[in-house]
Amino acid sequence: MTPKLIIAESEKDSNMFYATGMLVPDDFVYLEKNGKKMIYIDDLEYNRAKKEAGVDKVINYSKYGSSVDRDTFGSVLINILKDNKIKKVQIPGNFQMKYAKVLLDNKIEIEICEPLFKKRVFKNEDEIRNITEVQKVNEEALREAINVIKKSKTRKDKKLSYQNKILTSELIKKIIDTEFAKRDCFSDLSFVVSCGKDSANPHEEGSGPIFANEPIIIDTVPKSRLSRYYADITRTVVKGKASPELKKMYNAVLGAQKLALGEIKDGMRADSIHKKVQNYFENKGFKTEEKNGKIQGFFHSTGHGVGLDIHETPRINLNYKKVLKAGNVVTVEPGLYYPKIGGVRIEDLVVVTKTGCKNLTKFPKFLEIK
Repeated sequence: MTPKLIIAESEKDSNMFYATGMLVPDDFVYLEKNGKKMIYIDDLEYNRAKKEAGVDKVINYSKYGSSVDRDTFGSVLINILKDNKIKKVQIPGNFQMKYAKVLLDNKIEIEICEPLFKKRVFKNEDEIRNITEVQKVNEEALREAINVIKKSKTRKDKKLSYQNKILTSELIKKIIDTEFAKRDCFSDLSFVVSCGKDSANPHEEGSGPIFANEPIIIDTVPKSRLSRYYADITRTVVKGKASPELKKMYNAVLGAQKLALGEIKDGMRADSIHKKVQNYFENKGFKTEEKNGKIQGFFHSTGHGVGLDIHETPRINLNYKKVLKAGNVVTVEPGLYYPKIGGVRIEDLVVVTKTGCKNLTKFPKFLEIK
């Protein structure tokens, strides 16, 4: 078995956190050989690593007279590999070029493996519990945002006001961030609160006033400060009355999601599920095409894996021609986007099982808020 090598800081690098289970803000070395897990780390973190790291052995850099962020680290790395009689390593796809160059310059063969840890694709009970807890936080934050929209008043210019101030995308985001913080979560990624025409662009973050009778897409991605797992949810709502065209879009997206949820199970090909969602929209009269220089219709994946990264394997799209497996945690988020109307997306988070899927999302689905 080819040894695995990671050089990264674990506060942001999910592979390093998965491998070691401890948070470190600076790069250090993880090496796995014949099932034995080792980390090489500096004086500052050595004592803590011996207590917190979920590895077999912790080695101090002082043995080599340097640390990972110094110019002489190249020789340290090569000496580490020589000590372990290693001439070939497996590395993750995001391995830093400055470290890869050291390996190649010293004739160390590298093999890029993505994912580096295949077990990450299959979530165990603890991981599913962690993701479920973060999704609960997500729903509480979403509930507070919806309540603010519900309590808002409609002005003559159709802008919404809340507590005598114009209700904006930025204000709703602050409310959501506050709810995350209350529950030991945070969002280290941009999330979406978009309204009206902005909602026709799936990842448009949204800015400015929120309007009555227009689609409002809220797509939030909190991360637990403790477990480091993510969750993901999207709802589309309207304060007031939705147009007939928007209602038709919403019902189609809701139907497409129901279809996808019914198809997901162990052994089902992901690209097949996505194709069925595409066909469903086409049969409902919602074409995907480029018009006036803009793509409209359904033009993103039906879903993606979620875990220590917000986008993980597997994907539910045409390019992922593999089967889903029990233990995968994936989003199910079909959407429709038309510049003249706006967008609709509905997203739940589910665990793939042998016979179907378990939905970790309990938040209700409704369009209009009176």
